[in-house]
Amino acid sequence: MNIIKRKALSIIGNALAKTGTVLAVRAWQPATFFEVDVHFPNMDMSSWEKVQYIKVNVEEGVYRDYTPAGWDEDTRTCTLYVDGVHDGPGSRWAKMVQQGDEISYIGPSRTFHRPLEGKMIVLGDMSALGHYLALQQLAGDRALTGAVSVIEEGHLASFYDYFKWEVDAVKQQDEGGFEALLDWTKDKDLTDTEIFIVGHIPTSIQLRKELKKRKDHPNTIRVQGFWS
Repeated sequence: MNIIKRKALSIIGNALAKTGTVLAVRAWQPATFFEVDVHFPNMDMSSWEKVQYIKVNVEEGVYRDYTPAGWDEDTRTCTLYVDGVHDGPGSRWAKMVQQGDEISYIGPSRTFHRPLEGKMIVLGDMSALGHYLALQQLAGDRALTGAVSVIEEGHLASFYDYFKWEVDAVKQQDEGGFEALLDWTKDKDLTDTEIFIVGHIPTSIQLRKELKKRKDHPNTIRVQGFWS
């Protein structure tokens, strides 16, 4: 990002930004995935009906989008899930942030993803995990099914230890997890389903194209890309 653009973003961010305080940071092993618990005193979570996202200032003039998940509207706390397997400003921020740190953010803003009437299937990589945990929280007792592709072998066990839901972890074999996610769908009946695809942009687009070809095509396929 050029210097002029970064300075412009920094000025805009300073004008709009609010702050939160980091309560705890947990790293999965290997330490390339992070859970960051944050108190956001200015964030009203009581009326959320769609998955939200915030822009976190991870270095001067640089923002990354993260999904508040596992929120408690009374205490105004939530968890941000950060995939740090690819080197970049967001990954470096997650590896350095500590309990007690103040973070600056813009938002929250709504995505187009909310619980729908049909059977809900979610597909994505680890950058989508917080997004789908938020969708499950909004869905309440209605279970999501689906698959999240995982790069690190050590994270497969952690996935099932941390989360008791009906979403599977599949071993990622390519950038974005396209092959593993598509393979997961092959023996699934997609009739009357609502598909949510989040994560690596080329993978998300390719998955959507493949699923639209099926005779048992779903009701809708809703895509939101996170990284390219």
